[in-house]
Amino acid sequence: MAQGNLFMAHRCGFTQKVLVQTLRAAGFAGVVVMNRVKSFNLWAVACKFQRSREEMQALAGEHLPGQGRFL
Repeated sequence: MAQGNLFMAHRCGFTQKVLVQTLRAAGFAGVVVMNRVKSFNLWAVACKFQRSREEMQALAGEHLPGQGRFL
């Protein structure tokens, strides 16, 4: 940001809880999240239609680094 990269100023942030609530409020039925607290990383995969736990875990395995948590 100091170098003029203002796109780096998100001006908001998500906790894991807020991200899941926001995705659910937007109509996503299945949500898998993964976070790394020490490095402030937060990822999510969400589906509009209900999927089985196994399907959501497979999506998490394809798209999230490490092990996602089904919520």
